Amino acid sequence: FHRVMEVNALVPMRWLQALIPLIDKSSFCTVGVLSARVGSIGDNKLGGWYSYRSSKAALNMLLKTAAIELSRRFPKLKLLAFHPGTTDTLLSRPFQSTVPKDKLFSPEFAASRFIHLLEVAEADGQLDYLDWDGKHIAW
Repeated sequence: FHRVMEVNALVPMRWLQALIPLIDKSSFCTVGVLSARVGSIGDNKLGGWYSYRSSKAALNMLLKTAAIELSRRFPKLKLLAFHPGTTDTLLSRPFQSTVPKDKLFSPEFAASRFIHLLEVAEADGQLDYLDWDGKHIAW
């Protein structure tokens, strides 16, 4: 549990902390972090995956808190928590048999969707929690 929490919640926040001094306050900047739909408290209908689910929920809360605080100092900053969908990786392999073929994405597709959403994001001082299709995910 501790290791999963460190990797999924603490490391992205340390990365964000290191990035902050490099941000130009007058320039638009988007920062995206890989989250997951399983981190949604409102969307949790299956239970299970305690460590992973908790770590992504913690990440989302940390990002939400950071977005509120950072918007005061960096009005042109946009934070994005991104759910790439079920992506064909070692992490998802044990669960892929139940995923429809059109919902199992290549890493290249997931990355292209992430980049697209970062490119079209608007600075509004808010954190967006979006899936690969640009749809908002319930907190």
